[in-house]
Amino acid sequence: MKKHYSILIKKLQKFHKHNALMHNYNLKFSEDAILDEIEKFIKTFEIAPCSIETAADKLCKIFVKHDIPFAILSDDLEIIKDTLISTVEPKRVEEINNYFAELKNSIAFKFLIMAAKRHEPIISGSYKEKILYKIHAEWQENLRNAIIENDMSKFPIYDSISCPFIAALNYPESKMVCNELNICEYLRSTHTKLHELAATFAYLLTQKHYKSAYILYNEIREYSERLMNLIGVLYFNAQLDRTKTFKRYIHKAIPTQKQSYIAVFDIYSMKHINTFYNPKVGDMVIEMVDQSLKQVYSDNQEFMVYTRGVGGDYYLFFEDFLLEDVKTVIDEFNKDLQNRIQNCPSLPVFSVKQGVIEITPPFTLENDEIRTIFIYLKEKLKNSESPLFLTSESAQKDMLHWINNHYKHITYLKKMLDNGNIEIFLQPISRIHNPDNIHAFEVLARIKENDKYIPAGAFIDLLIDMKLIGRLDHLILDKIIHYKDLISIFATKLFINVSADTLLEKDYVKKLIDAIRGPLIGTEIIVELTEQVLLENLGLIVKLHKEHGLIFAIDDFGTGYSSLQTVIKLAEDGIIQYLKFDGSLTRTMEHSESTRRIIHIASKMSHSLGLESIIECVETEKQRRELEEFGIEYAQGYFIGRPQSVEAWHLNRKEKGYI
Repeated sequence: MKKHYSILIKKLQKFHKHNALMHNYNLKFSEDAILDEIEKFIKTFEIAPCSIETAADKLCKIFVKHDIPFAILSDDLEIIKDTLISTVEPKRVEEINNYFAELKNSIAFKFLIMAAKRHEPIISGSYKEKILYKIHAEWQENLRNAIIENDMSKFPIYDSISCPFIAALNYPESKMVCNELNICEYLRSTHTKLHELAATFAYLLTQKHYKSAYILYNEIREYSERLMNLIGVLYFNAQLDRTKTFKRYIHKAIPTQKQSYIAVFDIYSMKHINTFYNPKVGDMVIEMVDQSLKQVYSDNQEFMVYTRGVGGDYYLFFEDFLLEDVKTVIDEFNKDLQNRIQNCPSLPVFSVKQGVIEITPPFTLENDEIRTIFIYLKEKLKNSESPLFLTSESAQKDMLHWINNHYKHITYLKKMLDNGNIEIFLQPISRIHNPDNIHAFEVLARIKENDKYIPAGAFIDLLIDMKLIGRLDHLILDKIIHYKDLISIFATKLFINVSADTLLEKDYVKKLIDAIRGPLIGTEIIVELTEQVLLENLGLIVKLHKEHGLIFAIDDFGTGYSSLQTVIKLAEDGIIQYLKFDGSLTRTMEHSESTRRIIHIASKMSHSLGLESIIECVETEKQRRELEEFGIEYAQGYFIGRPQSVEAWHLNRKEKGYI
């Protein structure tokens, strides 16, 4: 054998070099160690072949240590076997063939166990509780444990149709995420293929065909990871805009149901919590309600799907569910929430209103109308006891009547915008110690209908819901430019409200900057943004200030969204110059010592940051005096001056001798 040993080594080196090139395995630093172990194996074999188990352990150990795959070890053994056979008497050929066949099989089993131990299921954090993830992860884990313990009784073999995964595919949320990308059948076929491979694998393993089982296990892992990744993509895509995905699913599902229910859960006191408590408290309340809803959802997900809104609103859809079952879910939610509240006594008192409407066929809705049902239920909850169940035929007719009127309003608004029937009114912002000393005006929108002017508060939410707010922002700016000559006579500062979506429009920003540097030169424009909008679009705000010099005011300050650290930084950078305190503070301060302290502290903070403070909804002399004592600099409200047309304010200032 010695004279053949050098030939064998060259064959192995040539084979290793070929595989290093073909498969990108780096054998440079490990080949010597591998060849040393092979030399020991051959020398031992020549004297007296060691046990299959011992040889397998030693060879497997060195190859695994250097991260060399089973395929190379298997081919190395084939080369060694062929070389050995060429040097022995014919009567030993069968013995050597059998020995190496058993050796490779034993090594394959060890590689199989190591592969099972190494490849634990990888589950993305935010999706690990999703039903499809959980079921398939459990299936993977059962297979791993069966391999590691060499006990296939721990891996129940059943056809794919009997698997809980298929049942879960018919749950509402699964249908929602699958239908969104139209890959339900691909998911189903991948799952079926996995079960077919697993059944074959189980047979090979029980028959101790370990080499074939090991090769097949790697294929199973590839399919399994493909399935996991596919599930992850489905959930990720659905989460990009889950509320929109949820609405699209309901729209498709309603016509297929014998009976279904749409429910809205709304934290009724959210505005109060955000106004009077630390913003983190509001977040804790929202999260607590979410956890309670997730709990009842997890117990009933065969029949319901759930999503969370953005500000203390939550939505549920029940498929082929009895009303009594819906009521049971709501009872379970309320009990769970009360238990959580009792375990967190530091939270403020809050209530969650619940409204449910039954949807019975024949009932058809456009996709956009699902959102309108949510709005309808919220409106109903404002003046109703909770929980509210609208389950009669007349209730459904009432909803449809309301939806029709709602869309008439939308059609009307679109018509007004298309015809440019928008007017601007101005409301003064005055020095608080002298209401007649007007510092600036806020520009407010009005719809002009014959001789009437409809305030923005009557339609602004609807415009936002219908994605029409940008058109209104453009029309308001056009009107300001139209009145530029008249406005410049009596006003040097204008506060304008602009939505975040509009500020993202390059055309609007260009129009605004061109106006400031052109027809509105000499009139300072301050852009008002709510705390929430400012914080959610911080990068955009900083960019607009740096590139165009835009100045901002925080509107409705005190409603609970602010990060004071961010406000401080924006103030130091000169990006914001004003804090406008929310009018709810003015309205409640007479009966709330806490509100008075908040105003006082916020006023001091404003001064310390070099910001000017404005408070809204000042309607009495008593309020004005008290707010002045708190250090507020500017006031806005009916006591200071009601919103009027540009012409009316021009006449007002002229009559009082200011122009």
